[in-house]
Amino acid sequence: MKTQNQEHEVAISKRKLIGESPIVLNELTDRCLFSGFFGILDSLRIKKVSDGILEIANRSEHDLIVIDLSNIDIIDSAIAGQLVRLNKTLQLVGMDVIFCGIKPIVAQSMTSAGVNLDNIYVAKNLKRALLEVYRREGRKLINL
Repeated sequence: MKTQNQEHEVAISKRKLIGESPIVLNELTDRCLFSGFFGILDSLRIKKVSDGILEIANRSEHDLIVIDLSNIDIIDSAIAGQLVRLNKTLQLVGMDVIFCGIKPIVAQSMTSAGVNLDNIYVAKNLKRALLEVYRREGRKLINL
């Protein structure tokens, strides 16, 4: 049986998850960063994540970022529009974007909403995105 205090802790924990916008950002290569989005993307969260990525892009020497959307189940037209704007903004500051992992249902909803993904590189999955990163850097992945 839970005590009243334990129930309170769970409620606080749930609020923190909803209100936070953690940015998972790792360096893949000397030139490339990786960010995996997860959970539910709403306008406030995507704005915080975008601002964080832009700040890091401004401070770093990286000129490429892979953004993995495979852990996102729903992207509405407003969020898709913000992702397109993030891509354009990053391009203006000298950073190319590779989106990967868009699920078929998400792709259908984006297409139905008329989201324009022209001039945006999209890879099927993270493995293909990594191959594109290596290609752009003049590297090859070899089996040993």
